[in-house]
Amino acid sequence: MQETETHKECVIVQEKETIEVPFEIPSFLKNGDKTYCQAYGPVQGMLRCGQSNVYIKPECVCSFHNVYEATFYHSYSSCPEGTPSDKVTQLKCPDCKKYSLNNTGPCINGGKLTCRGDEVAPEITCQCPPNYEGKVCEIKIENITRVCDMISNYSTGGLSNCAITGRDCITYSRNMKYAYKCNETQLSQDRRGLPFCVDTENTTPRHADYTHKLSESFQNKVIRENSGVKTMYTLSKHVVILVVIVLHL
Repeated sequence: MQETETHKECVIVQEKETIEVPFEIPSFLKNGDKTYCQAYGPVQGMLRCGQSNVYIKPECVCSFHNVYEATFYHSYSSCPEGTPSDKVTQLKCPDCKKYSLNNTGPCINGGKLTCRGDEVAPEITCQCPPNYEGKVCEIKIENITRVCDMISNYSTGGLSNCAITGRDCITYSRNMKYAYKCNETQLSQDRRGLPFCVDTENTTPRHADYTHKLSESFQNKVIRENSGVKTMYTLSKHVVILVVIVLHL
């Protein structure tokens, strides 16, 4: 069988993980503007600050940045001093779900808030839609197609294997006959009908017919040798019989 055409280009497909937050840090957190989040009541459906008449608007309760940015905002409260009912390190999951905007708490990108019990807000988990993962669905997973160029097996230049990096890297055909360099890219590239790099090598033995004939020749040789042994055994038996006859004469 003849070897397939050598491909100067090929593609690999990698999973890319990026943090995707579709909005900026809200002003009430960035500027510490308590009054933006406060409403005066009684107000039905809003989280009450202790026994005061101050209530917190849903968009300010258990929000993404409030929960996700532990260093900056875990101690933040929009309530008046002494009534920190919205402090996320004290706010239990059921309350986070009940009083937050759209009842999703810190979950973003279509994630749904799931409560196991009365865990506090920083310990809650979100049920993420396809192509998203992470504690609050902040990690986007997407397939990136990368076009790679054939290089010499001796000029890989210490590049890491593409199996472990998304930067400039090296990948090979199935049996490492061909080497390909893949340049780093943040966007998926047009495949242009190119084969996958792993499939650019024909793994079928070049001399399959010859190998088959060689095997067949070997089998015939064994048969002939076995036949020879049988013939010699028959001849020896005849010689013994002849000797016995002579001795009796």
